[in-house]
Amino acid sequence: MSHPAASPNQKRLDAIRSRLELASNAWGINADDQGTHLLAGEGGKEVIAIVPTAANLDDRELVLRAPDDLRWMTERYGKLAERLRAAERELARLQPPRSEPKNYATECAMKCHEPAFRVFIQEQHGLDEKPLTDERVATRVRSILNIGSRADLNTNRAAAARWRELVKAYDAWRRR
Repeated sequence: MSHPAASPNQKRLDAIRSRLELASNAWGINADDQGTHLLAGEGGKEVIAIVPTAANLDDRELVLRAPDDLRWMTERYGKLAERLRAAERELARLQPPRSEPKNYATECAMKCHEPAFRVFIQEQHGLDEKPLTDERVATRVRSILNIGSRADLNTNRAAAARWRELVKAYDAWRRR
């Protein structure tokens, strides 16, 4: 089964997750006269970044909390994405099954064989030719519907609508 190509957003998210997998899991913070140090690596001794003391407090917080915040956000995203997929599966389960599109060409062919439909076409649509054959009825129906072939009923919406109207008229004629 082939999957659609990943979107640019999906590619970026995959790259972020990959970087998080490869990066240290333990992060720490240490301060000295140079500023606040973001630490990682074995035992949290490797200085990854130094944020100067003069830096804005909000900017310092953003940089120093970024590793933990990024992990937290990707975990939440993963959980939300799974909930969304579960909800989509449930919606799909609750949807009525899709039916195949109506095959009007076959329906028309079958109607042209019905004796009552033949009489309807003869009486209501001026088919005076004798004998009343399937082919003559089919030809008259194609003329009434302005189609070249019954197959048009499955590919041309306007022709299909005209067919449905003809069937309604036939059903009404039968009820009389």
